[in-house]
Amino acid sequence: MNFRDNLQHLRATHSMTQEQLAMMVGVSRQSVTKWEAERAYPEMDKLLKLCQIFDCTLDDLVQGDLTAATPSPAAQARASALRDVAGAPPQDVCGYDEHMRAFALKIATGVFAVLAGISLLIFVGTATECFEPNLESLGLIPLFAGIGIGVALFVTASFQHLEFQRSHPYIQDFYTADDRREAQRSFAVGLVAGLLLLFAGVVGSGFADGRGDLAEGVAAGVLIALLAAGAWLIVRGSMLLARVNVANYNEAREQAMAESDAWKWAREADAAQLRGLYTDEQICDLLGIADASDAEIARARARLERRHRKSQITSGLCSIIMILATVAGVALLLVPQWHTPFFWLAWVFGGLLCAVAGIFVSTFVKDDPAQ
Repeated sequence: MNFRDNLQHLRATHSMTQEQLAMMVGVSRQSVTKWEAERAYPEMDKLLKLCQIFDCTLDDLVQGDLTAATPSPAAQARASALRDVAGAPPQDVCGYDEHMRAFALKIATGVFAVLAGISLLIFVGTATECFEPNLESLGLIPLFAGIGIGVALFVTASFQHLEFQRSHPYIQDFYTADDRREAQRSFAVGLVAGLLLLFAGVVGSGFADGRGDLAEGVAAGVLIALLAAGAWLIVRGSMLLARVNVANYNEAREQAMAESDAWKWAREADAAQLRGLYTDEQICDLLGIADASDAEIARARARLERRHRKSQITSGLCSIIMILATVAGVALLLVPQWHTPFFWLAWVFGGLLCAVAGIFVSTFVKDDPAQ
């Protein structure tokens, strides 16, 4: 006997559908289909979860013969309870919402820390330049501190998110329509508030222009501080809005697993090449359905092309933004009428706008053309 036969028998004797078993283990239905068709093999943590569900040992599940075994009353009762949970209204059994909120908070705070360090650099640099030029290098301390805090938050948040994705490749969508409306409302409020803060900083800098180095330096520091606060609001709001699109999370994880080996070379192909590279058999393998209909294959191929188009849109927008930022930075450096020691802020603004553009494309450009 092999693992496939044991899994099929255990699922049948416990009266479970593939969808119910997938939810209990924390994977997609396509993953269970691939396990039972021997096109994929579960990871160790998933094997242990299967052993817990079916009340068997790992050796028996993988190498033994469980097709003649009868489930114990305790195992049947536990399976019945799990089926009831699987059939109940969807719940956040994996801690997805809490994780995504923490992830958004850390990324937004990291952006804030970097910009706050730049703001403190300007404040300290202006003060020392006006009152104690010999101490001007002190401004590097808050700058490096802010960058260090920001990088630490980015790295830890990224590793935690990757570990969560590895442990939970599939999340059942438990958000209600009210949850989505609340996320959209919070994002709109954060976006407007962030833009107002940035506008206030720009206006303040305009009033300080020509009023002396001290006033201009303080105004520039306030501008970056307000930009930091606005960026925190916008980045956090955008990520919290993106979190309620659980379908994108699941599809991205499925795509990432499918592209882990032979699919990597196709990601950079253009749309025309993509249509030729993904055969019907490859699309069926991605879907986990051996006999997918022509409509399902066409829909999956359109979704792949749509994702590729999203990547191209994001890359194009970021290229345009950074070209404009470079032109602005060079102008602020070389044009006498516009010369300022803070010309490098053009690239800071450009990077932030690229991040916002990427979030907007990811959130509002759907992977599925039918949506």
